[in-house]
Formats: sequence, C-alpha cells, structure tokens
Amino acid sequence: DNSVDEAIAGYASRIDVILKKDGSIMVADDGRGMPVEIHPEEKMSGVELIMSRLHAGAKFSTKDYNYSGGLHGVGVSVVNALSRELEINIKRGGHEYFIKFSNGVKTRELTVVRDIDKKKTGTCIRFWPDISYFDRPSFSESALKLALKSKAILCRGLVTTFFNESTGEKKTWKFDQGIDEYMNNILDSRQCIFPSCFT
Repeated sequence: DNSVDEAIAGYASRIDVILKKDGSIMVADDGRGMPVEIHPEEKMSGVELIMSRLHAGAKFSTKDYNYSGGLHGVGVSVVNALSRELEINIKRGGHEYFIKFSNGVKTRELTVVRDIDKKKTGTCIRFWPDISYFDRPSFSESALKLALKSKAILCRGLVTTFFNESTGEKKTWKFDQGIDEYMNNILDSRQCIFPSCFT
C-alpha cells in the first residue's frame, strides 16, 4: 500500500514483489524513497520513525498524499514489529542507504552503502515474518497475486510484478486504461447494454 500511495501521487510507476526461497518477501518500488533526514523533534531518521512508531506515517497529514490506501502510519510499523528481521534499502538523493531491524528494534544504523545516480530512487523492503505470531508459516501466493493485480487495475499504467524464487513463476500486470481495460477483458464476448465501457 505504501508503494501504491507513491504511484497514486505520481512518483512511482512499478512495484515488484519477490517471494524468496528462505521464506522472506521483498517489496520494491521506484518511488521517491523513504525519508532519510533526521526528524527535528524526534532526533532520528524519517525511516526509523516510520518503521518504529505508530501513526508516524505521512498520511496523517495532507502534505504528502491527498489519497491513500494504507493504514495511516500503522501498517508498516506493525509488519516490522512482527518480523524477526526486516531490511530496507533506500535510493534517494544520489545515495543508497541501508537500515535493519529485528522484532521492531533497530539492529543496524542507517548508513550510506554506495553513491548512485541522483535520478534513481525507490524503496526496497525485505522481511522475515516471526512465524510464532501466525497460523501458518508461509505467505498466501493467491492473496499476493490478487492484491498486485487489483492495484494495477486501480492505478492506471502502474506495473506490478510477482516472482516466486522457488517455483520460477513470474507474473506481470499493467492496465493502461485501468478498470476500463479490465472490464473489457472480463466482458469480452458477453452481450452488454452499452457497446463499450465508459467512466
């Protein structure tokens, strides 16, 4: 949802989800990259604040997003708290940054790992859920695919991809006309009241 919010705001065009062989999952986008600057009041980086405090997301104000599908600063911090490990790579301002957490607690400080082209931006989060919190130890592939396809339908032109490292399965979704294109595909040979979709 955080990646989709970047797309809705016009900053991201692609979201890639990779189900890793070791049971972790990776979510990457080409948005602006999570904030790395030190928060003036909290005295910690923006990414650390977002990942470790409830309601710290930008969606509680109107400064960054007019519309949002996320949980308003709750979702990603809960994911962090319920993960035995979580790593983030951020591309922003000509640098690639890295920070790491374990069960919601920072285990590696935010550091610059390399210099990059200033035009390259984005966020890549990889996490290993703590399976003691869940009914089953693995992600639902069908739920992931449905979510990625739905996001592509609702965000015209957004590319979403799914890759399962264990099986080699790859899926890509992109709907240049958004929900119109999706409905035309579904209604393909059916007789409809109107000759073509309109929105």
